Amino acid sequence: MDATFTFLISIGLCLHWEVEAQLDTISRPTLWAEPSPVVPKGADVTLRCQSQRGRNRFQLWKDEELQEERNASWHQAEFVLREVDDWRDARSYRCRSGQGPLWSELSDPLALVVMTGDFPTPSISVSPKPSVSPWTTVIIQCQMSSQQSSLDYNFALLEAKSLQVLQIQNLLKSQPYFSLPFVKAKDTGSYSCIYYRKTPPYKGSHPSQTLELTVSGD
Repeated sequence: MDATFTFLISIGLCLHWEVEAQLDTISRPTLWAEPSPVVPKGADVTLRCQSQRGRNRFQLWKDEELQEERNASWHQAEFVLREVDDWRDARSYRCRSGQGPLWSELSDPLALVVMTGDFPTPSISVSPKPSVSPWTTVIIQCQMSSQQSSLDYNFALLEAKSLQVLQIQNLLKSQPYFSLPFVKAKDTGSYSCIYYRKTPPYKGSHPSQTLELTVSGD
């Protein structure tokens, strides 16, 4: 092969990688947990890392340390955590994607909360009432034991059956409340709440009792 042609190919690849690197500083991958980032101790969790652009290498980081790297045939990779433990696995996770010698920036952090029976179960209440008309603003309050300081914990409002996180409150004072402004029929459902440590390991309480919210009428 002609030396000049080879040189031009090398220059082209370098420029391609440079452009890719610039794009990756903008488009970081997305990391999420299935079935939820809130799980009971002993459950299996799948962490999925998805890139906006095609990538063939992915890394999983825990508490800012590289844990695992794997190849993937498309723009997504999965990392499975078996029988999660509240000390070992209830941590902060990030991921990044790579192509050739280039790596994206790390994703936003994902806190994996492992629920145990070590904390008292919180209570949940609603105002003005569990059955409301559309366009009402509903306030859901999550309360913990009076012997504990709410400042040491984050509070999460959950969809009760799937444990999907709907809102998170990071308190500076008082008891937490979650606002559902101008509710509609789609807000009808089952809600619960938990609280968990603000710092790793993210050990959490069991969910509160289920709150059934009904939005009736047009």
